[in-house]
Amino acid sequence: MNAISQLYRRFNTLRGRRVFILPTRFGVLYSIFLLLILLAAINYSNSLGHILCFLLASMGQLAIHYTYRNIAKIELLRVHSEPCFMGQAIPFYCRFDNPNRHDCYHLDIASKQSTERSWNPFKNITGFRYQTHQALTSLIAQQSTTHRITLASLQRGQQTIGQIRLSTRFPVGLFDTWTYFTPDCVALVYPRPIGQLPLPSASGDGETHHGEQQKGADDFSGFQAYRDGDPVHAIAWKAMARDDTLRTKQFSSSVSGQLLLSWQATASLIDTEARLSQLCRWVLDSEEQGLEYGLMLPNLTIDVGRGDAHKQRCLTALALYD
Repeated sequence: MNAISQLYRRFNTLRGRRVFILPTRFGVLYSIFLLLILLAAINYSNSLGHILCFLLASMGQLAIHYTYRNIAKIELLRVHSEPCFMGQAIPFYCRFDNPNRHDCYHLDIASKQSTERSWNPFKNITGFRYQTHQALTSLIAQQSTTHRITLASLQRGQQTIGQIRLSTRFPVGLFDTWTYFTPDCVALVYPRPIGQLPLPSASGDGETHHGEQQKGADDFSGFQAYRDGDPVHAIAWKAMARDDTLRTKQFSSSVSGQLLLSWQATASLIDTEARLSQLCRWVLDSEEQGLEYGLMLPNLTIDVGRGDAHKQRCLTALALYD
């Protein structure tokens, strides 16, 4: 049995990836049309009818070959993603390689996150349950191409791209050929950065340092683009009337310090997702204002710091909080 299993694995390696092919609706009508021509030619003993029928049948056979060849050797080299916030589209970057000596045309890319199967086998076979993305017009011969796929962020945390379906009907649309890829790529979805609670006081929640400037609520320091969760009273309505751009007013004071963004500071918010969103908003605000801040969750504590790496660490902890 072991020898048979090894032979089967070697056969699968040599055979390569599975490629499926079925006639389209137009292909089925094409076959019926050929059958009617053949019956008429036999009935009337018409030589030209036989020639026409066999000529069209040979074209259909060539269509099978070229449709299969258009997708058979294409490989998915890698897939990587970028983190995003809940509610934003998740970008996945798929790099396809075309080792053929000819270009490949009109490739459709679809993905499916759910593993559920339908009672209708036709939907399972033909890919009706896959979410279609923008098509690839061509893949240049012996070159690699990166294609961007966007998916809706369904929930906070980790989200996979799922199974990818690559299909084509090139060149004449008589046959639908497809193959599957299952990449191991996981995207990180941060909580939605919204919340109405003010940023905690440095003097109350952490060590205080004087001599630097901190954005607070004393002196006007400028404008910044409006973001979800900014208080309504901070919107610069007069500036908006001039150029129709929504901005919020920023204020500064002469005191800055180290903030500790703790889970207990959001106790007034009952919902867990709302508390995570508020903490996410605080992390972004603290980073923009140049403050040193730490994060305290029930299951994790991140020391005080500042910078892009520290921000990503805090956002990752919020995204993966369970």
